[in-house]
Parts: sequence; C-alpha cells; structure tokens
Amino acid sequence: MPRMLVDQAATALAQTSGFSRDERHAIITLVSEQAIRDHAVDDALSAVLGQMGARDFEWPEFDRWQTLFERRGAFPPLWDGLEQRPRRGASLPVQEAYQMRKLYLLIDWLHALVATRAEMRAALTRYTVRGLHAQIRRQTAGITCPACDPLNHENVPHGSREVPPFHPGCRCLILASHPTAPLPHGKTNGAATRS
Repeated sequence: MPRMLVDQAATALAQTSGFSRDERHAIITLVSEQAIRDHAVDDALSAVLGQMGARDFEWPEFDRWQTLFERRGAFPPLWDGLEQRPRRGASLPVQEAYQMRKLYLLIDWLHALVATRAEMRAALTRYTVRGLHAQIRRQTAGITCPACDPLNHENVPHGSREVPPFHPGCRCLILASHPTAPLPHGKTNGAATRS
C-alpha cells in the first residue's frame, strides 16, 4: 500500500481518543495488512476486537458527519444504528451495539483511506492513459446519501487528489464515463466538488 495513504489513515486515527498509542499503531497495522484481502474490514474488526475489545471512543470526524447527516435528515447505509448516541443510562446491550457499529465504521473508514483511495487513484490513472473521461458514481442508486448525491455523475479531473471515499461510510467510486469523444491527453473535464 502507498505510504502516503497509510499515513492518511494513521492521521485520521490519531484524531480519535480512547485508544492508546500502541493500540492505534496495532489498528493501522491490521488495516494495512488486511487492505488487499476480501472481507478486509470484517477481518480487521475481528482482530481489533480480539486484541482490544469494544469501547467507547471519541472521534471528531464522526461527530462532524453525524451532525451534518442529522441536519440533512438522512444518513448513508453504513450509519444505520448510529443516528443517535445512546441516552445516559441506556442498557449495556444498547451501548455495546452502538460502540460496535461505531468501531466498524471507523475500521471501514481507515480501510477506505488506505485501500479504496489507492484503487480510485489507480483507476483515474488508467482512464487518463486511455484518454477517457471519469466520473464519481454512487454504487447504490436507490439509497440516498446527503453528502454524495450532489457529486453523483460529477466529472473528475485527471490527476485529481480528491477521490472517494469522501466521508466515513462513503461508497462512491470513480468510473469511466462514455463521452462522445475521448479527451485529448492531459486535458481535464471539469472539477468535482466536495460537500
């Protein structure tokens, strides 16, 4: 995996609190080792749980997106069960279920920063070499995402650093579009914007 993407994941994890430095290092190592495997997120989550157990943790990026999705009145699919933090005094099973969903989302986000972004940058390079246009595409058209719906079918400039995923739980991809004529080599076809 490209070191830069592993460093992005390590930086994202460093912004959480509730994990020791050694635990954060172990999580990044697990995510990086699992990045190219099938069921990578599930396997990394199982390993994290086996080594550290579930716990409550603070994750400012999660809080920022949770607030945004709440304001917009819709949450993407991987946020099911995370719409509201359990109330004070909630039963232990309710708290544990929430912690597990949040930990899964964190591991999925770290995996996406390492593996998915590498795949999207490689895809964009392939399209550039072939002179093809590229677009952001939502994977599931029938499910809304308030952050990504405005980006769906947006053109992505060749060489763009802004590639999916755009938020925890994002399932956008970069795919070749079918223009009437291929782009001249080195030309861009518009700019994608982030919400």
